[in-house]
Amino acid sequence: MKGIRLGIVGLGLIGGSLARALQGKRGAPEVWGSDRCKESVRLALDCGAISKGATEREIARCDVVVVCVPVRASVAVIERIGKRMRPGSVLTDAGSVKAEVVARGRAAVAEGVAFIGGHPIAGTENSGFPAADGTLYKGRTAIVTPCVGDDEAAVRTVEKIWEKAGARLLRMDPATHDHVFAYVSHLPHVVAYALVHAVGTLDTNVPLGYSAGGFRDFTRIASSNPAMWKDIVLQNRPEMLRALAHYRKNLALIEGLIRKEDEAGILAYFGRSKKIRDGI
Repeated sequence: MKGIRLGIVGLGLIGGSLARALQGKRGAPEVWGSDRCKESVRLALDCGAISKGATEREIARCDVVVVCVPVRASVAVIERIGKRMRPGSVLTDAGSVKAEVVARGRAAVAEGVAFIGGHPIAGTENSGFPAADGTLYKGRTAIVTPCVGDDEAAVRTVEKIWEKAGARLLRMDPATHDHVFAYVSHLPHVVAYALVHAVGTLDTNVPLGYSAGGFRDFTRIASSNPAMWKDIVLQNRPEMLRALAHYRKNLALIEGLIRKEDEAGILAYFGRSKKIRDGI
């Protein structure tokens, strides 16, 4: 990828970590960065993660642009930048919802520009450039979501960026991606938020300082950025509602077993869940 100029829009945890992961690597592209927060740009420049703090118009001159802003905001950014990019360039994103973003992105780009969706499966409950970590993607999976008819060279260009950052690669169509991640990512976050909300709004006083390790471990992700997760669940609303309905069905099943004091049923329910979890 030497000789390629990469533009990153959004220098928070995801975009900042991508810049830091590429920093100083042999054959890595030159990286320009853009962010509404001038402090993030300054910090990225100061540590050498980017070589230039750029405007969106300047970013559009890059060979490859990765949009790393919250998913509901990303479509507008993609549409603005995509129509300004030159033929032969590639636009991609790093959002955790793909179907709508990919459809809108493919429709928005200028003639000769490829839009290829992407989603690195990595993150923490922290946000902003100070949370950026150059090892965030090492050994993690980056999903690329090409559509039928997409240019293979453009797809490989996006894959090479995530490979250079240390990630493993997986291809998945956008609709399948959104269905899968509604269950394995989006639903767990909603459940964690709901559990903390349930305990925190009890009529009786339950001091959270005495919470057991299980509560703390399970609800860690409820410390994630609320604005980001609001965008994710609304962007993936149809799949999210289906996932929540399925979860309520399974929660009602264990509730019924407890109500009936069905020891064998509870044991079987817990045992099956343990077996599935142990296999992950």
